[in-house]
Amino acid sequence: MKPILLLTLLWSIFLLPCLANAGPPPAIEHDLVLTEAEWETPNIIRIPFTLTGTLITVRARLDTLEGNFFFDTGASSLLLNYRRQVGRNLLNVGQPAGGVTGKVRVLGASKVDTFLMDNLQVVNLSADWIDMSHIERSKKIDLLGIIGYNVFAGYEVLFDYQAYRLVLIRTDPKGNPIEALPNWEYQLLGDFPVITAGHVAIANLAFGDKAKRSFALDSGAEQNLLSFNTGGRFLKSHFEIKKRVSLNGAGKESIEVFSGVLQNARIDTFRVNPMTTLLINMDEINATYQTNVDGVLGYEFLSQRPVSINYKKKRLRLYGKFRP
Repeated sequence: MKPILLLTLLWSIFLLPCLANAGPPPAIEHDLVLTEAEWETPNIIRIPFTLTGTLITVRARLDTLEGNFFFDTGASSLLLNYRRQVGRNLLNVGQPAGGVTGKVRVLGASKVDTFLMDNLQVVNLSADWIDMSHIERSKKIDLLGIIGYNVFAGYEVLFDYQAYRLVLIRTDPKGNPIEALPNWEYQLLGDFPVITAGHVAIANLAFGDKAKRSFALDSGAEQNLLSFNTGGRFLKSHFEIKKRVSLNGAGKESIEVFSGVLQNARIDTFRVNPMTTLLINMDEINATYQTNVDGVLGYEFLSQRPVSINYKKKRLRLYGKFRP
């Protein structure tokens, strides 16, 4: 069995809470209520969320259990908290996954009869069980699981951090929307190609006149990541080092990395605001995902404006809000 693919769990949830004075925005606290409905899943689903630090947090129901889930495009599958598996028959897996400072072990696998998130219903869903106790302690949250790609594979995913809302747009097998997003709600500003490696979408950013770097898009990355092998000239021109920080990871090891600001980035003609970024060794992450990306774009990128990822058509779309 292949290693489970969890970008967030490998180097975001485990690692970034340990950064001193990282300065994430305060969590916005309000209640999310899971409503009952006659289940014919609509073509456009608008899901409210809160932020735990900078992690998208939604309410969802797993069979008879309801609770908090992180929404993570870096995870390949639905991940469930092993602490909540009482009464379930699990298939033993025990397969490790690599990370920046250690290993994460999958403790079991099972089938979920019904998964409900707002108006999204998925049945007979495969899930992996892992120990999330360290995540719950570091984030001070009671967590039922992490929503990965196999939950929303049939949808284009739009992130709107300003409105605290996810928009899932159902697509056909070619990635075409079954129903168009209303133009009074979001106005398309730009449409750009991405490539995919499994469940991971990869976009190219341009810097200056010639430099380009590839980045995996991950809603579970609390800060961006950049490889320290990206080149000394590039770093001198586009990365401003602020401080050295210590990361304590899942493997109970500690490493020191530089934290700084990635600047001068753009997508085509669209300028990207400077982004807080960690300079790290990307070798193990690239080996795990069989990619060769220069870094990862998470909250710092996705929160700048409404943005969507269409995995089937391999497109990244930027939106503006309608203004009468």
